[in-house]
Amino acid sequence: MAKTRTTKSSRPPSAKSLFSKFKGKRAILTFHSLADIDAAASAIALQRFIGKSAIIAAPDRPTAAARKLFDFAKVPYTLFSDIQATETDAIILLDSSSPHLLSHLAGKQIDLMIDHHARYGNEVTAKQTLNDPSASSTCEMLYFLLKPTDTLSCTVLLLGIISDSGNFKYATARTFEATSALLANSDLAFSQVLALANIPESFSERIEALRSCKSVTAEKIGEYLIATAAAKSHEAHFADALITLGADLAFVGCAGEDGRISARMRESLRGKVKLDKLMFEIGKILEGSGSGHELAAGASGKKDNLTVALGICVNLAEQQILSAESCKIKEIIW
Repeated sequence: MAKTRTTKSSRPPSAKSLFSKFKGKRAILTFHSLADIDAAASAIALQRFIGKSAIIAAPDRPTAAARKLFDFAKVPYTLFSDIQATETDAIILLDSSSPHLLSHLAGKQIDLMIDHHARYGNEVTAKQTLNDPSASSTCEMLYFLLKPTDTLSCTVLLLGIISDSGNFKYATARTFEATSALLANSDLAFSQVLALANIPESFSERIEALRSCKSVTAEKIGEYLIATAAAKSHEAHFADALITLGADLAFVGCAGEDGRISARMRESLRGKVKLDKLMFEIGKILEGSGSGHELAAGASGKKDNLTVALGICVNLAEQQILSAESCKIKEIIW
């Protein structure tokens, strides 16, 4: 296996030195299954930086929000299964290192991976990795790496940051530094950017949220409410809705072709519950993988263990809350 090298993005290599090694090669830009805005925007901006030798290859159909972004940018993408990747190509992976979300890369050598998700083990490997869990998004990382000035790159990166930071709920000082510079070069007012970032709830999202309400159960842990539910689809949307309705922590399971759990958490539990770590462990229960951020995370794998996994979500969260609140539990048993 090729030796891998991980670079902390606080002092990343220059873009010129990083991408010069791919000169003369076709660069295949890819990302995780069901690409979101951060993944799509990262690919669009990086393709514009690299040039005509770069193509965007999605593992499957991107989300509606990501497709809207591709349409807005007038940038085409192809399916990874429709290209003939060869050893002379350079594969650049964006916005994920989770094996369960990257089945299209099984057996493939990844040349470069750029990702902002925390790493706990069992991630896919690359010849070189840029990883910065402190970044709100991969788009934020790419701003500091590429320092783009063209209007389209700045606009799509800005949209990716807004989306993946939860409208700046997960922002840092560097997020606002990147946002300020990108906005200045986007030729748009911030209100116009927000209008582009706004993705109205679809009818299917609204109807599924209403249907899923009957499955909700809630448990009081100290002064916090933990809600669990089952949805037939749009589990991430319903998890967000449960937080809006009053839950401090929400876990929503969905048994489709595979088993998925989306988790959302209020700011009041930051530091008390390590949600990204929790969902990484849940990924093991599902015999798949899990990852995410401090306040939003998820796991996917086999659906057979979904009900058990939802129960374990609550148990692990309870352990962490009690440990932080009253020191009743000295050690978290993952």
